[in-house]
Amino acid sequence: MCGRSRVHCWSRDVLGMAVLLLPCVLSACVSRTVAADLPVSPIASTLQHLVQRMHQDGITAANVTTRRPETYSTPLVRVDAVGRIHTVILVTAVDAQVTAALVAQDVDIEHAEAAWHLIQAWIPFDRLSTIAALPFVCALRPPSYARRR
Repeated sequence: MCGRSRVHCWSRDVLGMAVLLLPCVLSACVSRTVAADLPVSPIASTLQHLVQRMHQDGITAANVTTRRPETYSTPLVRVDAVGRIHTVILVTAVDAQVTAALVAQDVDIEHAEAAWHLIQAWIPFDRLSTIAALPFVCALRPPSYARRR
């Protein structure tokens, strides 16, 4: 024990952990490589696995509406009836050029939060890699949905 109350020790430990993890979180947007120079995908693994499953099942942009893509939805990832995936796009900045570039890729922007550098949108499943490769995109992840305890 640190010699003080449990709450003080706990808050000191949490603060210390946050200070240690902050550079790791920030570096995800600055650099897409790890120390060993291995490429790090900006696409969350849950999204990658979902798209991979859809491709393995023979779903393409041409036949997606006839294959009931909404059945691929999970508690963590939502897919709509036309094969778009509900996604949070972490970007370097939210401005008119960024939104125009996303709309040009058939991204349906639902909400943009400039202060947090994020855009919540529906992305066609076959365009996830294209969106992730845009220079202003830091990461793609599913939104955090509310859950009952």
